[in-house]
Parts: sequence; C-alpha cells; structure tokens
Amino acid sequence: MATYIVDASVVIERLIKWPYTSNARTLFNRLNATDRLVVPEFCLLEPTNVLWKQVRFQGMPKDQAEVALKNLRALPLQRVPVKALLNTAMDIGLTHQLAIYDSVYIALASRTKHPLITIDRPQERAAIAVNVELKSITDF
Repeated sequence: MATYIVDASVVIERLIKWPYTSNARTLFNRLNATDRLVVPEFCLLEPTNVLWKQVRFQGMPKDQAEVALKNLRALPLQRVPVKALLNTAMDIGLTHQLAIYDSVYIALASRTKHPLITIDRPQERAAIAVNVELKSITDF
C-alpha cells in the first residue's frame, strides 16, 4: 500500500497537457484499491482556478474546461481537514517565504509521514528544509 500527499501542481498536470502530464497520469493510473493520494480539503480550488485562467486568458474552450472539471471531481483524492495544520503551515510559510496553501501540503506530509509529490520548486526546497520526504513525479 502506497500513500502520497500530492499537491495541486500534480493534480493540474493530470488534467491539462503540460510537461509532467504523462507522469501524473501514470501516477493516477497505477493506483489500486490499497493506494491513496491525500490532499488538504481545499486542493480542488487551485486546479479549478487554473482551468478558469486557461479559459479566460489562454483560449481554452469552456467545454474542454468543463470536461477537465468533471475529471477533477472524479479523481481518487482523499481530502483531509486543514484546521489542525494551520499553525505548522504558518511556521513553514514564514520561515521559508512560502504561501500558506503551499505550506499546508508540507505540514500534512510532515504530520502523516507520507511522501509529498510536487513539481513546485519553492515548495520542494521548503519540504527538504523541514525533513519531509519527497517523491519525484518523474518516478512514475
């Protein structure tokens, strides 16, 4: 059984064709009944905002964004509350000049002792600094 914390950068790569899309799709496709991908409860907001930006500013057809949104809702993501993570996330964010929503993923990985998968370089650096195990998206 494998459990990973995945951040929004990985989730959006699963939905939109970007540099690590094939890796993200492999990650999601290899999941079996005992594997888990865990995210903070707010994780669906950032990929939805990226889709909105793609339609609004990059010319993505609205119907394509709606399909991606349907696919987002169907992803096998276990969402967890963030309330208990906020103090740790604040400390991480202030210490490493990282946005709180990025820091929450690190706090979650630290608390659960599960590896974090991200393609966000500042988030990776902060995770390493607080001894959170990272798993590279290119491993998939």
